[in-house]
Amino acid sequence: MFKYIFVAILFAPSLLFAQSKFGTGSKKIAPIDKLYCRSHFDIHQKIGTEENSVQDFARDFIKLSSENTLRLSQKVESPAGIHFLFEQYYNGIKVYRGQVKVNLDKQGNVLSVFDNSFAISNVSEDFPETEIMQNRLNQTYPDSKHLLKADKEKVYFFDGNTFIPAVRLEITSTYGNYYEAILNNSGAIIYYKDLNRYYNALNLDTPATARVFNPDPLTTAGVVYGTPYEDANDADIAQLNDERQQVTIDVDYQGGQFVLSSPHCLISEFSYPDVQPASKTAPDFDFTRSESGFEDVNAFYHINYFQNYVELLGFNNLANYQILVDCHALNGADNSNFSASPSPRLSFGEGGVDDAEDADVITHEYGHAISNSACPGTNSGTERQALDEALGDYLASSYSRYLNDYNWQNVFSWDGHNEFWPGRLSVSSDHYPEDLVYNLYSDADIWSATLMQIWGDIGREITDADQFQALYSYSANMSMTDAAYLYLQADQLLYGGSHFTPIRDRMVTRGLLPADVGLNEVSAKNSFHLLNSAGFANGNSDAIIELPNITKAEIAVYDLSGKLIFGEKSSAIKQIKIAPQNFKTGLYLLTIHQDGENKTFKLSKF
Repeated sequence: MFKYIFVAILFAPSLLFAQSKFGTGSKKIAPIDKLYCRSHFDIHQKIGTEENSVQDFARDFIKLSSENTLRLSQKVESPAGIHFLFEQYYNGIKVYRGQVKVNLDKQGNVLSVFDNSFAISNVSEDFPETEIMQNRLNQTYPDSKHLLKADKEKVYFFDGNTFIPAVRLEITSTYGNYYEAILNNSGAIIYYKDLNRYYNALNLDTPATARVFNPDPLTTAGVVYGTPYEDANDADIAQLNDERQQVTIDVDYQGGQFVLSSPHCLISEFSYPDVQPASKTAPDFDFTRSESGFEDVNAFYHINYFQNYVELLGFNNLANYQILVDCHALNGADNSNFSASPSPRLSFGEGGVDDAEDADVITHEYGHAISNSACPGTNSGTERQALDEALGDYLASSYSRYLNDYNWQNVFSWDGHNEFWPGRLSVSSDHYPEDLVYNLYSDADIWSATLMQIWGDIGREITDADQFQALYSYSANMSMTDAAYLYLQADQLLYGGSHFTPIRDRMVTRGLLPADVGLNEVSAKNSFHLLNSAGFANGNSDAIIELPNITKAEIAVYDLSGKLIFGEKSSAIKQIKIAPQNFKTGLYLLTIHQDGENKTFKLSKF
């Protein structure tokens, strides 16, 4: 959940782009956040799974110049594939967000390629001095005990027009801050990004009893927020305490105490205020909600339960570590987040309803940890970040609906939808792409609501598994249409495409896929592709038509009155670009005719 961000005082004046607690505020989007990747699905090439062969394929595929190299950053194996993320370097210096993602099946066939590389040459080497960077850190954290980690590296940063020699600082502090800042050679901050993701093995496991909300007191009581079912400053209201359910948890026994520790979760203290984790001399963790131990137990139970479910689905390397969890964190803020640094951790605030009392908040944040495992280093770009928020909202609704279907569409059923903040919904009539507002929280319902519709069609386990499998192939700057193709591809990999029709129908109705998308397009057979329709819609970049064969093709774009706006005949290329600058705001029909095959797509221009 995202409500508001607490940042160091130094940055407060410059962070006017911070969202409101409801995630509906506006900000000026930096040019680098408006970029869209070049996505490719129909490649028909078997390259093997060795790093060198994949790297060579990636270099040749994107046609890098000799000054540029690719270095493997991440290699993640999924149940049905192997996924390589390469970083771009120019003359030995990293190009900020220059990435290439190559997704393969287990036999080494290319499933998809996402290209975020830059054409860079003849750039300055005037990088900031070390003293400038250190001064910036000293100004930000005059008391060094608050600085947990400060990494720095030289990068070339694209500001929308040119490449700037710069330094990237990655900062982690005891305040709960985890962010990156790009400094130019005078020490000025030219770009800032919050790296937290908001909800805006041990010796012995010992069974213990505990009481938790499962998933929250409003859902199990079948009521909406209001007296007596209200927070009341964490008071022990009888009706709320009555909604606690007894469960069994596996805890650890250390030094004469039973502690909330498991292979998946360790309740910890690492963020203000200083509230020590609950422990007991007997294996009985029965707390009422006025006691701080209740939130500890509630988060511990739901994280372990959910991770066990993920592994039962066959995904054994998604957040398969002991995550640190502080249930009384962020200096009392009404917010929660996931941070990957200095080690994976979840921080739950206590403003309003204590966040760790609501399984929706816990599952949403844990969804960020799962995403970070499947596709690390790729959560950049407006729609890509909305997809990450949508993942958390979807997993929260999926889990809650599985446990109890009362008001499952209310994301953050107990923490939100009250006087503190309105929460979010996983049902929506929003249509892609015309209802995008380019806010990662407001746009999330386009994806989460579609998945919940699919959930109703084919069930929880299949919908979840397809989403988890698709995650491994995610790339920076991808669009929701890219995500839709990857979702269909995941079902093809896991289930032979047996759920293609209900998935396709929901995606098409939402506008995420063209109306005539076929299974052959997901199975890497020849077909037309319309790429980057979202970039065209907001005027950032060209729409791209990829043709399966280098033969004569006729392309035409008409407005709704039937007037021809764009037309082109081609017999020598496989890719045609349509520039948005020549189109007024409105809806258009794109038609393609090639070798007797005809297709029609919808284009929007905002």
